[in-house]
Amino acid sequence: MAEAVGSTRAFGAVPGASGSPVAEAVGSTRAFGAVSGPAAAGSLEAGGPVEAGGTPHASASRSFEDISPAGDPAAPPWSATGGSRSKLVPEGHGDAPWATSAPTATVSLPGDDAPFARTEPSKPAASPSGASVLGGGLDRPLASRKSSGELPPELLGASSRADSIVIEDGSRRTPSVSWVLLGLTVLAGILLAGYLAYPVFRDRNAAMPEQAVTEKDRAVGSLRRDDAPSREQAIQDLKALATAHPKYAEVQAELAVAYTLQVSDLHAEFDRLNLQSATLKRQINEVTTAKASLGWMAESNALHDDLRATEREMQPLRTEIVERRKVLDALMETLRAAPDVEPAAAVAARLKAQALHAAVTGAPNALALAERLRQVELQQSWSVIARAEYALSSGSPDATVQAVAEELRALRAQDRYLFRAFVLGARLAIRLGDPDTARKLLDEVVALNPKHDLARRMLAQTAASEPSP
Repeated sequence: MAEAVGSTRAFGAVPGASGSPVAEAVGSTRAFGAVSGPAAAGSLEAGGPVEAGGTPHASASRSFEDISPAGDPAAPPWSATGGSRSKLVPEGHGDAPWATSAPTATVSLPGDDAPFARTEPSKPAASPSGASVLGGGLDRPLASRKSSGELPPELLGASSRADSIVIEDGSRRTPSVSWVLLGLTVLAGILLAGYLAYPVFRDRNAAMPEQAVTEKDRAVGSLRRDDAPSREQAIQDLKALATAHPKYAEVQAELAVAYTLQVSDLHAEFDRLNLQSATLKRQINEVTTAKASLGWMAESNALHDDLRATEREMQPLRTEIVERRKVLDALMETLRAAPDVEPAAAVAARLKAQALHAAVTGAPNALALAERLRQVELQQSWSVIARAEYALSSGSPDATVQAVAEELRALRAQDRYLFRAFVLGARLAIRLGDPDTARKLLDEVVALNPKHDLARRMLAQTAASEPSP
C-alpha cells in the first residue's frame, strides 16, 4: 500500500474490501480501528492536501462521531443525530427501571468543530407498583414511611411531660433541675428546724432546781471573800451540790476553782516562808560578819532558831501542796471530758476553772486559756486574776509583772469586793520591790475582811523600809 508523505494512519486499520492497497491522501487522518468501506475509500481519496502546519484547505476530515465500529458512519450510537442511544440491556432484564430510562441528552462544547457527546444522567422512570428497585431479585415491596408529623406514643408521652414543666416566666426546666431544687428546699428546712431546736437540745440538762442554783451562787460569793474559812465552807457546799446533782457542770467547775485558789494560797504561804527564810539567812550573815556587840553569838543563835522553825513550817506545806494537787488534777480531768453541747454558762465555768488551774500550776497554755476566758466572760475579772497568777508562778520578767499589776489596779477600781485582786496586787508589789504598795493593799484587805489570815501574816512580815530581795 502506497501512502502519501505526511499521512497518518491509526493503529489497527483494516484495508477495504477489494484487498488492494489504498492510497492515502496527504494530510489525511484515519481513526483508531476504523474499517474503510467502498464509500469510505472514495472519500479518503478525495481528501485535500494539508498545508504547512497540518491545516487542511477544506473540512474533508470526519469528526469522531462519524466513526463507527460497525462500519455505519451515518448513525453512530452516541450521535445526537441518530435519535436515542441504543441500550445495552442484559437478557431477561428488559423491564428493569434502569433499562427503560429516558434517553440521555447530548451537550456539545461550544467552539469545537467536532463536538463530543456529553451525557447527563436522567432521572429513572417510576417503577411499577410492587416492583423492586433492583429488578426481579427482590419481590418484597418497601414499607411505607410515616409522615414527619407523626411520633410514636412513647415519644409523644415524654414530649407532653416535658411540656408540662413550665415556670411562670415562660422558660422550661428539665425534671433533674426540679429534683435538685426540691432537695435543696428540703435540706434548708432541715437546717432551719435544727437551728430552732438547738437551744432546747443544748439546755436539756440545765433545768436545775431553784434551791440548787441559789446554793451555788452563795458558795461562789463566799469564794470572793478569799479567806481560808470562807473558802473551806464553799468547798463543802459545792461538794454536797455535786453529789446531789452530778450533771450540774457549773458546780463541778466552781469546786475546781475553789481547790485552785486553795493551792494558790498554799503557794503564797510557801513563798512568804521562803522569803522569811532568805531574810533570816541574810541577818545571820550580817551578825556573824560584823561581831559588833558582845552578844552577837546569842543573837546569831536566836536567828538560827527562827530559821529552823521556818524550815519546819515549809516542810508540811510541800506535802499539802502535793496532796491538794492530786485532788485538783483528778477533778480537772473530769471537767475536761465535757459534752459536745451544753449551756453557755457551763462552758464559761469550765473555761474559768481550766484557766485558773493552768495559771497556778504554770502550764504553757495558761495565757491562751486566759485569753479565751476573757472573750466569754461577761465582765473581765477572772481572766485578769488568771494572768496575775501565771506571772507569779512562772517567774515572769519585771515588765510583764508591771503590766499585770496595772490590770489588777483597774480591776480593783471596778470591783472593790473581789479581795483576790488585792492580795495578788500585794504579792506582785513585793516581787517588784515595792513594800509600801504591798502594805497599803494588805491593810485594805484586813480592814474589809478581818478573817483573811494570809493577808495578816503578809502584812506583819512586810516592812515599810525594807525592800524584798
